[in-house]
Amino acid sequence: MKLLPDPLRSAFGFVAMILLLISGAACEVTLSATRTPSATRGTTVFAALRWADPSRAIDVVFVPDDDYGDLSVTANRQVFLNDVADMIDTGFYENNAIVNNISLFNFWFTTVTGNVGPPAAGRICPTVTWPDLPDAAFAEVKVLLHPNVLRDCAGGSFVTSEPTSYRTVVHEFSHGAFGLPDEYCCDGGYWNIPPILYTSSAACNADPVNVGWRNCQSYTANSGSVWWRSEDTIIDIMSSDDDTVWEYGPADWVIARGVLTALPHVSVGEPSVFAPDAWVWP
Repeated sequence: MKLLPDPLRSAFGFVAMILLLISGAACEVTLSATRTPSATRGTTVFAALRWADPSRAIDVVFVPDDDYGDLSVTANRQVFLNDVADMIDTGFYENNAIVNNISLFNFWFTTVTGNVGPPAAGRICPTVTWPDLPDAAFAEVKVLLHPNVLRDCAGGSFVTSEPTSYRTVVHEFSHGAFGLPDEYCCDGGYWNIPPILYTSSAACNADPVNVGWRNCQSYTANSGSVWWRSEDTIIDIMSSDDDTVWEYGPADWVIARGVLTALPHVSVGEPSVFAPDAWVWP
């Protein structure tokens, strides 16, 4: 675990300012390693894109892998911040439900490093060494960005992702922020969570909440457990295995909307597009 020297931290000489450029065809997020932040949390977490008070938002903190090198070096910090900006712009901002509620999502970063390595024998998730992140305790999700190619996972609020795995970061974020289960077969994380997954056909077919899209089909996980998915073969962000940032399915949105509406004194915008239809920033 590495932390920048105190003089650099106190001077904020390394932190980023956000420029949000909207030019008809794209929303480009640019972060600079030499500009002062708009807001900080403690001494180790800095604002990349802050729309609301953290008590009224879903907060994401990006954490660098130590493969980025010594982050007291401006060039190394800039590489990390470029990856953070790209993840926001090409990942999160390609999901219609998030963009329609962008004021409810804050993005932050830290220069305290962790490490992501290959999985232990017999495991599918990587071996992760997380740094101490007391200043990031407020965040619903912490994302450790690593340049080595590995299968990524989420555990509670802790997520790993390669910096160009745009679907993966939104998928794993959705585990941490909304508690959404995997919807692919057969080695994911599954649990009973209506109106998405059920432990029986009867429960899936009797739930009035899923009637608008209901087509209950089953699959058997590697563990032997059988799950019933209400959305049948709809490909969404929790089931897709390619690089495209898919939308939430209607069942996913029921759960995500419940989390967002529980934030204090906020209104929630409905997505204009659900999976399998695609949406790209206009």
